Amino acid sequence: MYKYRVLFEHLPLTIICVCLVIYFDNFNLIFLSLCIFFGYIIDIDHIFDYLLFKKKVKIDFQEFISGNYFKVSKRIYLPLHSYELSIILLFIFFIFNETNFIFVFFAHILHLLQDQITNKVKPLSYFFTYRALNSFNVNCVCK
Repeated sequence: MYKYRVLFEHLPLTIICVCLVIYFDNFNLIFLSLCIFFGYIIDIDHIFDYLLFKKKVKIDFQEFISGNYFKVSKRIYLPLHSYELSIILLFIFFIFNETNFIFVFFAHILHLLQDQITNKVKPLSYFFTYRALNSFNVNCVCK
């Protein structure tokens, strides 16, 4: 069961952000969806990395969940796992002055911070530009 924790580890913090949207805006479906996407579903970008590794569309679920494809491919892209995206979400909050955007921002940043704390990565690893400047090399990202 432990190996499947990756499917659920981000749910508690995402649910908190969703509850805040419900509390402040009474079931605004757009912002509820955005919180769920940026807090939980952004892990879909792991499929991008996995398919680049496999070079075909067929997914072996056990292999995918293991995350070993990062070590084998020696690359980590994860385009949605970036603090730059969090900064963009924060700018959107300030530009549109829409309270619910702050919860979308929190859903995303909390996802990244949880990953940063629980994964064995270097401090700048969750900046996409850092990964790009280091050719997405797994050794520059992971400790």
